[in-house]
Amino acid sequence: TVTWLDVAPEGYAAKEKPSVFAVGWNDAGDRAFVFAVSYDNKDRWLWSVSAPEGTRTLLDHLHDDAWVGGPCFASCVGFLPGTSTVWYVSEETGFAHLYAVGADATGKKALTSGAWEVLDVTVPEDRTRFLLTTSEGSPFDQHVAWMDFDGSNRRSLTQGSGRWEATLSPDGRRVAFLHDVADRPPELFLADVRRPGDMARVTTTPTAEWASFPWIKPEIVRFRAQDGTLVPARIYRPRDMGASAHGGAVVFVHGAGYLHNVHNYWSSYSREYMFNHLLAAAGYTVLDVDYRGSAGYGRAWRTAIYRWM
Repeated sequence: TVTWLDVAPEGYAAKEKPSVFAVGWNDAGDRAFVFAVSYDNKDRWLWSVSAPEGTRTLLDHLHDDAWVGGPCFASCVGFLPGTSTVWYVSEETGFAHLYAVGADATGKKALTSGAWEVLDVTVPEDRTRFLLTTSEGSPFDQHVAWMDFDGSNRRSLTQGSGRWEATLSPDGRRVAFLHDVADRPPELFLADVRRPGDMARVTTTPTAEWASFPWIKPEIVRFRAQDGTLVPARIYRPRDMGASAHGGAVVFVHGAGYLHNVHNYWSSYSREYMFNHLLAAAGYTVLDVDYRGSAGYGRAWRTAIYRWM
């Protein structure tokens, strides 16, 4: 039997139909969630669907006058194992955080909170807890942490600056980390899950010739914009390269709009990172700016360019 579901609420007047971004089933197979976004990207609905009746229940509605979004916006959603409780990530408070709600729309609970973002969520194969990737502690670093399904016992697997990404072995005993810092690309490390800090390095990616160059970790600064807002940027100074400044400057504007480039890890713009060294060595001061609209700083920063680019 095919049952058609309307993924917009009653009274939704737009001519264009919403898009469905994700659908998933609970373990029992009697409940599904449907993650839908309006055509103009201003509304997001999370529905629970009862398979026997084909009826829907609105679990959460998010509206933004600019556009809904954020890190892992449409991919971080699922059912808690063995239950009909849905977990999802939302910018409801202004920062992307993890929530849980029952399939009957009761018992909604914020599992994380604060002026930082949940960047990725996975449920490992043993299905006993969350494995989170977050910017907790600093918008310029990325760490991995365990957290129980009820939001308790959040504890970090990683320390120090840079970016960490983790993948568990199928038996859950070991963890593979990718770790990179501002002046070195990602490398692979392995560790026992019980002793994540005691990790063994597996790869050395750069050539000896590349590694012999004095690549810098650009200092992160904040400058005051015309409206008084402090804007983060990475700065490359001629003196960092043993050169004399001649008064010239270059402002690097990263692409993609919603992208994070001021941080303590390897740049998405690795070629430009290296070219900035060449410019600094030629006497230019280079400023690499996370202008408003960039990722990493919450909803207000992400949407501040709406009709004001």
